[in-house]
Amino acid sequence: MRHPSATLSLVLIQLGFLITETAHGQLQRERAQVQRPVELVFPTPRHINLATTEPLAAGELYYSIMHTFGQIDNGAGNLWGIDSGANIRFNIEYGFTERLSVSVGRSSMDKVFELGGRYLLLQQQTGGAQNMPVSLALNLTGGIMTVPSDLLFESFEFSDRLLFSAAMPVSRGFSDRLSILAVPMFAQFSRTAGNMRLDDVSDSWYAGLGLGARYGLTLRHALTLQYLPAWRDSTEQFSHGFGFGIDIKTGGHVFQLFFTNTQALNDAYLLGATHGDILDGGLRFGFNINRSFVVRS
Repeated sequence: MRHPSATLSLVLIQLGFLITETAHGQLQRERAQVQRPVELVFPTPRHINLATTEPLAAGELYYSIMHTFGQIDNGAGNLWGIDSGANIRFNIEYGFTERLSVSVGRSSMDKVFELGGRYLLLQQQTGGAQNMPVSLALNLTGGIMTVPSDLLFESFEFSDRLLFSAAMPVSRGFSDRLSILAVPMFAQFSRTAGNMRLDDVSDSWYAGLGLGARYGLTLRHALTLQYLPAWRDSTEQFSHGFGFGIDIKTGGHVFQLFFTNTQALNDAYLLGATHGDILDGGLRFGFNINRSFVVRS
């Protein structure tokens, strides 16, 4: 017959093991609930034309080739604007850290070269007790317009050709399918002239609020939408930019096909350029090709 004290000791030992296992299980569950970033809310740094919050990884090299053609009201004889020539933008961006990247780009509209930087201020988080609901980034870009002065019909000094833009995109992924984007934007041209590709050359400061949405149809296809009301100080009215399209993922590439009512592709000209009447043939076809590489692990 076992002594009562021995039985009590055995019960206490078993209870100790049970408490230890329970505490260990609780710790494992807490570890499993650690916050993690919500990634690929938008698959590329550009959503049609608007800047997104999507960061590059450290050592990642990203490039894009963007196109917009002439207005579709040019008709079949002009292949609905394709024969009218395209505004083309090349952009290369490199991620120095998980939050900071630097880019260089060139747009054929007014022959603009640009140097830009992006910094991810906040990243949407999930899985923890206190999640970050949105991602927030800061984009700063400086550029120079290199179109010859004789094409502008005025003499332009170096300082006259400078332009600057800033954007602060904020995004949220609501599910694996639905993401939204808001982009407060501002741009300033050192000087404007009559032959520049701007809506109203009496303005040199522009501001707007870009809005975008993306809805995934499949793992590889998504519908896209953007809207950009841009303020015109001279007329005290908004000019309305609009675009819609589809994203297609194919391996390492993301193809973006869209229709938009502006030919501009960089932030400053998105705000300042002419927006066509979408109800009167003012839409243009465009597409972006996006690719990224890991060049330093």
